[in-house]
Amino acid sequence: MMKAQRQSAILALLNSAEGKSLTTTEIAKSMNVASMTIRRDLNEMAKEKLINRVYGGASLVNEKFTKEKTQVQRESKIEIGRVIGSLIHPKTTVFLGAGTTIYAAADFLPKNDDVKYITNSDLIFRYLVSKDVNVFLTGGFYHKITNEFVGSIAEQTLSNYIFDLAFISTNGIFDDQVTTANFDEGNIQKAAMKRSKKMYVVADHTKFGRGDSFSFAQLKEFTGLITDSKISQSDLRRFREITGVLVGKADSNVANNND
Repeated sequence: MMKAQRQSAILALLNSAEGKSLTTTEIAKSMNVASMTIRRDLNEMAKEKLINRVYGGASLVNEKFTKEKTQVQRESKIEIGRVIGSLIHPKTTVFLGAGTTIYAAADFLPKNDDVKYITNSDLIFRYLVSKDVNVFLTGGFYHKITNEFVGSIAEQTLSNYIFDLAFISTNGIFDDQVTTANFDEGNIQKAAMKRSKKMYVVADHTKFGRGDSFSFAQLKEFTGLITDSKISQSDLRRFREITGVLVGKADSNVANNND
């Protein structure tokens, strides 16, 4: 088994384990791999922030609640939000994925009857409803940590639409793999991507070189990546070899909404 396959299998084992943690011995026995090999994998994965290293084993990285995430990289998210708003034109159907980066774009979205929004995010839905915007919620199983709907009902709802644009969130882009915290979140993103003419992944600069538990897409599948002005020149050059890159502009004088 190749290293990448082993590490993917380790993440799957941790995700299915009670308490989301296992000892090195348990992982090695389950995979029929030497403990020394597993120990090296765990150390490497911990450096990449894919897992938490604990005494005698490893655990999954706990996903932060949405309330915590909204305060992280706020200025970068606002830059990205302006770019998202600029891409949406009249008479378009738009999928808005869950996640605080896309939620931060809500103030910048065109708010008229010519644009139809579909989302699995409870927060985005409630915000747009308060602005009397034409928005539809997928429904489905409610994931309270991220305030989003996932599962077969949500995926089936998305299959009824064809999106002109889809904005997809991620917890990290690692080795050109677009990742998220769990299988269900990844599946809802993939379901939207399958129905979209153009799709953009949104990620601030701190998410580059980081991977969460599950990879649901490759960067090359997207029309483009939307990020903020703090992206390094090396990351910018590398990503532009794979897909289009749209970079936000820092402007502290611009108000946080365009109502």
